[in-house]
Amino acid sequence: MICCTVYCSSALADDNTDKQIAESALGEARDVVSRELFGHYDITNLAVLKIETLPDRIHLGHDYGLVTVTLAFSTKRNTTKHPNLNPDMFEPGSAMCQGWLYLHCGVPVGHVFDGKLQVLLAVDRGGSWRAVSPSWRSRREYALHGYLLLEGREKEGYVLFPKQRER
Repeated sequence: MICCTVYCSSALADDNTDKQIAESALGEARDVVSRELFGHYDITNLAVLKIETLPDRIHLGHDYGLVTVTLAFSTKRNTTKHPNLNPDMFEPGSAMCQGWLYLHCGVPVGHVFDGKLQVLLAVDRGGSWRAVSPSWRSRREYALHGYLLLEGREKEGYVLFPKQRER
């Protein structure tokens, strides 16, 4: 009877932990997408696809439980123009609108941007799961760099302006 109780409560704890991780991943991913896309997109779908526990804990003075969570997302470009960006860049044909700004000013309102994200979560002492930002984020090439899974897609035309054809 004790083995069954221990097993059942362990299974229940795993289910509760998975639920907590999934809920945290959805919240953290929603924050990442909103922040990275400057509020220019409305999230229309966000779903957890897979949760993977990393095999070892990292020891940085404390033990950290780590998981990677893969999520599917879909967003739609809204009419927002971030106040910290030059308003002229949103004008058609603006020379300022290039490179990593593709998703912000190079697509029309209603443009659907979707794909998969992978978020690394660490548990804190209070048992909350939080996204860990990639350490090289200062060298990012495009919105969601470090989170977005390209899965064979070319960056150009997806997150960067399409390459210009030679004349």
